[in-house]
Amino acid sequence: MENSFDIIKKELPNYKKVVVIGHIQPDGDCVGSSLGMAYILRDNFGIEPIVVNQELKRFEFLGNWTLPNNVDYSDAFVIQVDNATRHRSADPDFINAPCILKIDHHLVVDSYGHYNVEKKKPSCCEIIAEDAINAGLTIGKEAARCLYAGMVTDTGRFAYPGVNSDTLRTAATMLDAEFDFGELMSQINKREMKNVKFIAYAYNQLQVTEKGVVWMYIPQSAIDSFGLSYDMVSEALITMQNISGHPVYVLFSDLYDKIRVEFRSDRVKLNHVAEHFGGGGHSFAAGARLNSADEISAVLEELDKLL
Repeated sequence: MENSFDIIKKELPNYKKVVVIGHIQPDGDCVGSSLGMAYILRDNFGIEPIVVNQELKRFEFLGNWTLPNNVDYSDAFVIQVDNATRHRSADPDFINAPCILKIDHHLVVDSYGHYNVEKKKPSCCEIIAEDAINAGLTIGKEAARCLYAGMVTDTGRFAYPGVNSDTLRTAATMLDAEFDFGELMSQINKREMKNVKFIAYAYNQLQVTEKGVVWMYIPQSAIDSFGLSYDMVSEALITMQNISGHPVYVLFSDLYDKIRVEFRSDRVKLNHVAEHFGGGGHSFAAGARLNSADEISAVLEELDKLL
């Protein structure tokens, strides 16, 4: 497959504006890959791309970005990272850009770019880092710090399926840039007291289906009570993982006028269930949105069929 930076080198002379965009409900890989790409473009090509992401306080320590709906894409070269389908972009207007490069590591369901670099990797940050290494580009401290952050968070500290020796070699190369590793991990691991209290609450919300699917539903009232952002709600997933005899678990939570669904499993493929409900993702980690809490029982019925 073509190296993403070969495509970038080819298209950069044609555009004065470059925009790097993440996906809705950003995570560490989304922020790390978008900012990491921006730093690589700055350090190697002398350009300052616009980075577009939704608000995410947890990873603000990695850098700054522009919020959606503030960019004109009509004359832009867009690099969309860590986003499997066009409708999950942080800014849907990107699709009107004259040139789009998609760089993604999820299952291929929507090759919406004019160029599509879609590789089966544990994180999008690994793709960008590996392509930059193979292209002989400079990966400075800021870029390496962001890319390592995305790799370490999206792989569960290099513990999830898909991690291999290539992943660890690429991560080691990022460490060679000599950013402050201790400071970075301290920032990633830092928690506020309200998060700790929320986790204590979440343990009491655990439920189990007849077939053994572990699940919980976090209503808006609880989210408001603890003063949580949507990404903080996802931390409830840790209360359900690694329970012996219960490899499938799912978190439901209120998100604006929808129900956010986060599917997880220990080596039980469930992305097709997410797709059935209009979502998608990886084999063992996926997501979807429901119109109302009335649909939760239907999701649980489908998950029960896996066990």
